[in-house]
Amino acid sequence: MALHVTPVAERAFAASAAPAQPTARGRAAGQPSAKAVETPVPRDAASFDSVLARSRAATRSAAQTTTPAGRPPASGTTSSTTNTTPSTTSSSSSSSSASSSSATSPSTGLSDFVLLFGGPNYNPADPMAASRATPTTPSAPTDTPPTAESVFGPDVWMSDPIGLTPDNTVFEYNPTYFATESTAQTVAQMVGGTVVTSNVFTQPGNSFVQQQPNYMVQMPNGALINPGLVASFYTFGFSQSQINTMIAQEVANTPPPAQTT
Repeated sequence: MALHVTPVAERAFAASAAPAQPTARGRAAGQPSAKAVETPVPRDAASFDSVLARSRAATRSAAQTTTPAGRPPASGTTSSTTNTTPSTTSSSSSSSSASSSSATSPSTGLSDFVLLFGGPNYNPADPMAASRATPTTPSAPTDTPPTAESVFGPDVWMSDPIGLTPDNTVFEYNPTYFATESTAQTVAQMVGGTVVTSNVFTQPGNSFVQQQPNYMVQMPNGALINPGLVASFYTFGFSQSQINTMIAQEVANTPPPAQTT
């Protein structure tokens, strides 16, 4: 930046060129005032160099106040010291805020989101209640599959059904086909039939002899259903709905007796 100091210099020279005043030595010696003039003393004590120095100082001060934002000030100025003050203050303020926040936020074991906005188990009066809560384990399902004993009682089938061979040798039948009378009555109520007795395995004219008859359930159309087989559906751990489907299939797949003319 150019320094325009011409007017200042002219004023300095003008002050130096002012008319000289007679000195005390000339008057005391009785010499004429015109010849007794020594080197005049300027009224303005500032020289050209001092005026120029003051002008440069003023120019530097103006440059400091007009420094664009983000550009470092000229060397030798004090603006760098003043510019660092806000950042130092801001840093110390953030540090004190963080320390106060950590001091006032005790470790509760809950997340910041729950502490700020709450949660399904958050209690503002007792923030630690959710962390102390004991997790509950799901209870076992109460809908357990039915069993044959739970439906028909302790005596579902005959204990020892036997038969005789032609030479009177004793053999055992499968108890599943030999339901007790009480089991047959229960199955009859399920399917809408009646209880009848029949020798299923030894028809007339057979050389084998049954020692116990079979309790059967007769349907309205004359079809015979073995209640011992129906009771066995309850031994596989199926649900009641599955067993109902199996009973319905048993009824549907059992043909009525052949018609004789």
